[in-house]
Amino acid sequence: MKKQITIYASILFLLFTAAIIILQFMRLDLFHQWFPAESAQGTPVETMSTEENPTEGEELQVYVHKNDTPLSKDAVENLEYAMDYAKVSYQEITKKEMEELTPSPYNVLVLGGEHSKEWPYEEIRSFVEKGGRLYIASRFINADWNELLGLEDVEDFLDDIYGLTFEKEVFPGYMDLGEDSQLFSHSIADVELAESAEVYISAEDHPILWANSYGEGKVMFWNTSSVTEKSSRGLMLQALSFLPPTFVSSQAGIKVMHIDDFPSPVPSGTTDVIQRDYDLTVEDFYSEVWWEDMKRIGEGEDVIYTGYLIGTYQDTMDMTAEDLIETRRFPMLYFGRKVLKEDGEIGLHGYNHQSLVTADEPIDPEYGYRPWQNQGEMEESLNRVNELFDYYFKEKGVHSYVPPSNVLNETGVRALHEVFPELEAVSGLYTGDKETGAFLQEYEPNSEFPSIYHFPRISSGYGETDEERFVQIDAIANFGVFAHFIHPDDVLDPYRSGDSGWPEMRQSYEDMLHYIHDHYTHLKGMRQTDATKKMKQYQASVIDVTYQDDQVVVQGENLLSPSTILVRVNSGSLETGSFDYGVVESLGESGTLYQVTLNQPYAEIKKKDEAL
Repeated sequence: MKKQITIYASILFLLFTAAIIILQFMRLDLFHQWFPAESAQGTPVETMSTEENPTEGEELQVYVHKNDTPLSKDAVENLEYAMDYAKVSYQEITKKEMEELTPSPYNVLVLGGEHSKEWPYEEIRSFVEKGGRLYIASRFINADWNELLGLEDVEDFLDDIYGLTFEKEVFPGYMDLGEDSQLFSHSIADVELAESAEVYISAEDHPILWANSYGEGKVMFWNTSSVTEKSSRGLMLQALSFLPPTFVSSQAGIKVMHIDDFPSPVPSGTTDVIQRDYDLTVEDFYSEVWWEDMKRIGEGEDVIYTGYLIGTYQDTMDMTAEDLIETRRFPMLYFGRKVLKEDGEIGLHGYNHQSLVTADEPIDPEYGYRPWQNQGEMEESLNRVNELFDYYFKEKGVHSYVPPSNVLNETGVRALHEVFPELEAVSGLYTGDKETGAFLQEYEPNSEFPSIYHFPRISSGYGETDEERFVQIDAIANFGVFAHFIHPDDVLDPYRSGDSGWPEMRQSYEDMLHYIHDHYTHLKGMRQTDATKKMKQYQASVIDVTYQDDQVVVQGENLLSPSTILVRVNSGSLETGSFDYGVVESLGESGTLYQVTLNQPYAEIKKKDEAL
């Protein structure tokens, strides 16, 4: 009996000792170092090319002419960006070359508003009458053009017109914006339309976009100054697509979701809204409620999260790398590993939440941020947070960066490149106010450091406003990218949450993502580094389109595999279903728009024989 007791005591002692060793093992973070968090490997970008010879038929020719006036120049350049992103080729022409255009339903002349008296009107009128297409990219007044443009009468300009009402479906998903919306402020011509004009969009009962048939040709007219806004690019491209008999544009098919300030220091205690709905501390709410909901929604709606860690919210550099490592154990080990486990990745938001700008670089003073003394001080802070990153996510590396408050300037970019030579993407904003220091971007390499790619975010928040939804749809209508970001602590902030609790915010967030997932099935959820690679390859690809009476022939080099194109058919319709080259599906309710998934780099997309 005594021998048995001795054995049991020895076993208990060994178990107790083992427990202590395991606790010390985990306390010293050896566990996560020996068993690092695993995440999915980067997805390779697959491509396809054709060896087919060019096919006979017509090619779409878009001829662009810009005036020097700001409205004309900015509106036409906005359309040029839209065409570049959608891989629709165009060429700029002079006034003299306008006089020599060949009338064809696949020849489109694009003009900006204003200075219409300088254009060769009679030649343009004849071009349209004999079958050419005319696209007016912004409003102007010239009574001599009334018949061509589909006007009975025109008065003076009207300013401060707001909102948008869709009289026809321009692209599925656009919603009407009320007169109280500030997203678009229109300066328009006060016009009376002729019976031949067909209104697509209006605002406050005034026509904003209309088409007019003239002779054998067609005119599309933008009666607004708001076409200089980036958030109108998708609209401008889709308006262009209604002019020729058939129109093909390309889609990148990308969906990314950023979580800024995640992982980050977690506030202690609780807040009124968390206490009201859950009776939990902030830390427990994040871990037991918020993250579990985010994970469930992400899995259900094909969203992969890229989190952007931050070391401290202090505006000083008091915390050493060792301090950060010691005090950020919970968010790094718990939330960081959770993101990686869901096939996500961790990028960098900063050592602290101070934007990387010096005193002589612009930033909105309302942020109350402390400017950095110089590039060297920035680099020191980045090195400290890099040690934190490397300690908990060893061998992952920093490949993407989001600037705090989306503010960044040249000095900060140089500091980032110096400390993180492997950095692939910097994500600021697609739209915003540059005067406040916002880092506004196009999808393109950095001019000074081409290894860094600019991948701007298009929208933000938990899906509460029509304006945010609108800019999402516009980017999808243009080039097929959904790039969104949120903050975990939005629910803690009465201003950012609109006094809503997490149940309401969660529902609107899920509704937003469900709509995107359900209506734009070609957008694939991916991590930021994979999205960067895919977007770069999409832009590098070459696509050729030939239009024939009974089919559209598409062929290309280094196309994404699979690729997605949109086909607008204004004369006839497409055969839908599965084919050797891929799948053709009707998109939206207009009956003219199709989504085509190409699994081969050469496709003969047949039109229906309407006589059958």
